[in-house]
Amino acid sequence: MEDKGKDLLSSCSEIDFGSVNLSEGEKEFCCELNDEVISLCKSLPQSTQTDALLFFMQYFRIPIGQQFSIFTHYYVPAWSIIYWLIQSDHGDNVIAHEDRKNAKMAHSMALLLHPLDDHLNDGQIPVTHISLLLRSQCWMIMNEALNRLADRVDKGEEIVQGFMNDYYSSIRNSKEIPSLGTYCDHFRKQMATWLIVPVLVAKSLTKNEEFTDAIQNAYESFGIAWRLLDDINDIQIDMKKGAHSSVYTCLPEHIKIHWDKGNEDKKNHYSNVILDYILENGIVERIKEKICYELDSAATIVADYNMAGLADEFVCLLSPLKNGQNYL
Repeated sequence: MEDKGKDLLSSCSEIDFGSVNLSEGEKEFCCELNDEVISLCKSLPQSTQTDALLFFMQYFRIPIGQQFSIFTHYYVPAWSIIYWLIQSDHGDNVIAHEDRKNAKMAHSMALLLHPLDDHLNDGQIPVTHISLLLRSQCWMIMNEALNRLADRVDKGEEIVQGFMNDYYSSIRNSKEIPSLGTYCDHFRKQMATWLIVPVLVAKSLTKNEEFTDAIQNAYESFGIAWRLLDDINDIQIDMKKGAHSSVYTCLPEHIKIHWDKGNEDKKNHYSNVILDYILENGIVERIKEKICYELDSAATIVADYNMAGLADEFVCLLSPLKNGQNYL
């Protein structure tokens, strides 16, 4: 079974969402989000600005001479949801220019901070003066922009504080997560900082609470699907670290014991036992089915509110998984 385990890991590392063809408007919007990162670096002391840019280029593996583009490294709906909300038709309600500016500023910082916080915490990013300065400045810019957005929304401050509380409670919660469903519910809170701008923008467009809830639910479903995809891609990495991913939650206790030994597994004995179980019990297929469910749900939700462009993007992401491409 050792060869089958290697084949499993190889196949899982290659599984991916489908590609999305961007409209000209989206391309321009993405450039504007990248400009916010340039502005972040320029807001730092002059002596640190070049090092800050180089930090992002190294982190996102942007070769020198290539266009500085960070958000092309994110799956499109992560940021395009703001674009489609701004484009959506809600009668006389339109997003004011200043609110658009604050939405782009806050959401671009939120997208940066999620991996930055994670990787500073787990040691993947070294704690240096530059990384700490960028992290602090990023949070400051995001909070200031969120406060300006929240001032224009009923109970906006409560919304921001609620999501912030969800985020910190989820990343500090060390309780065991017993199931795939619980794991997904927990991640909804872990992605809470990404939810703030879409919810504030949705509420500024209409007083229809069902619309705001729909936008939040669709974006959460997308986020969950992305997290589960990462877990499938990173099975080998997570096993070595003993990290408790969605794959881990699907294992019985006697197999979880092997997973938790992580770096102790010098001869891959535990890994082979784990991979055998994953193969024999269709764990990867089960998680892929959950990914498909979440993306299908996201597409259906936003299509019901006439956001066809965003719905099409979710369908594009789903296509290779739903059509059986990359299946084991």
